Amino acid sequence: MNHRTRPRAVRAVAVFIVSALALGLTACGTSGHAAGGGNSIDVVTRWSAGNSAAGAQSSVFKAFTAQTGIKVNATDGLETIDDQVETAVAAGKSPDLVIVNLFDKTLGWLDAGVTVPVDGYLKEWGLQDRIKPAALDEWRVGGKPDGTLQGLPFSGFSWPVWYNTDLLKKAGVPKIPTTTDELVADAGKLRAAGIQPLVVGGNDWTGQKLFYQIAQSYTDAATMEKVMKNGGYCATPSVMDGIKLFTRLRDAGVFADDSAGLTADSMYASFYSGKAAIMSAGSWAYTEATKSGTGIEKHTTLAGLPVPGGSTYRKPTAFQGFTGVGFMITKRGAQPDRIDKVRRLITAFYANASVGHFVKDASILPPTSGDFGSYATDPLLAQSLHLDTAVDYPVVPDVWIGSASDRIIQVLTGAYGKSTAQKICAGLDSATKG
Repeated sequence: MNHRTRPRAVRAVAVFIVSALALGLTACGTSGHAAGGGNSIDVVTRWSAGNSAAGAQSSVFKAFTAQTGIKVNATDGLETIDDQVETAVAAGKSPDLVIVNLFDKTLGWLDAGVTVPVDGYLKEWGLQDRIKPAALDEWRVGGKPDGTLQGLPFSGFSWPVWYNTDLLKKAGVPKIPTTTDELVADAGKLRAAGIQPLVVGGNDWTGQKLFYQIAQSYTDAATMEKVMKNGGYCATPSVMDGIKLFTRLRDAGVFADDSAGLTADSMYASFYSGKAAIMSAGSWAYTEATKSGTGIEKHTTLAGLPVPGGSTYRKPTAFQGFTGVGFMITKRGAQPDRIDKVRRLITAFYANASVGHFVKDASILPPTSGDFGSYATDPLLAQSLHLDTAVDYPVVPDVWIGSASDRIIQVLTGAYGKSTAQKICAGLDSATKG
């Protein structure tokens, strides 16, 4: 999984493991820090071994060391990377740089004193005109242009709906649905042919994102942002209409069987193996799909999620954003004797060749200016670069729900089961207030 974290129950167990692993950051260190004294830099990274971006990252690290002589002490980030880093910082063993998603606990790292603002570095390091303003805004506090910049975005993402056209044809579905009425009818045809319709991890972040995509079908962006941040699901009629739409789709059999018990891994496995015809998944999965050996990329069309009549959106919807993976500088990394090493490593990632390598190997959506189309050799990525004219983009919930994410996932697991719309909205209001 590239993009998100595990539910709270898993994280609570993992935190006991993380404390020991965090000590690994400093196993060879002195003065309470990792082996990063002297001519080295200490990094904890989400792009751990096995991730499609790990190879591109390794190339940057190796080239950086060859050019500068500075060794990169890289520690793999766990699924609970936020707890991992916080534990290390609390133990006085902070890394210099964290390569991580802007999501959940990392949204509070500035206030918690884990990381520092990077507004000044943006211009000083020549990145102000290099990184797209829209990408920077997503990394500002509150997701607004006047907010403090929490980190530097690097890995943007597209998040379309994937349709297995071979399975659709087998079930007698002539075209990709664009309305929810068509989606319901097509789900019936797929089930009649023994094919699961839309597979989703109702027990984790994948189900959370699909729910919010549906729930905001009748709501404008500003209203949805306010509700996700402060609550008021039950009291906002347009949001309630979206939640009721979700329950209608669920009860009509649109979602795969036992969705409340599925996770991202089971979702991918079901779609890649041809057991389900539809899934909603991000661009980080493009490379994995192609490498799965199933040939799924050859008969997958990327499009949007069908919309209901009267929707706020005129076209089917997909998510897009830049809160994927970026660079967050710790207080230690910002110290005068360390910040220049951090600068040199971060700017190495933003070189055209480095960005292109990540586009090619990990299918990232670059937050930087420039044409990287020639690097889009993955067939799914090439498709997604042309989605803009075919879809509308609703609000990605991550920044707005913040630290309530795990509690919300618990509520939505029930939503993929049998919870009523009223129970879902009440649960979301309670989860938002903490």
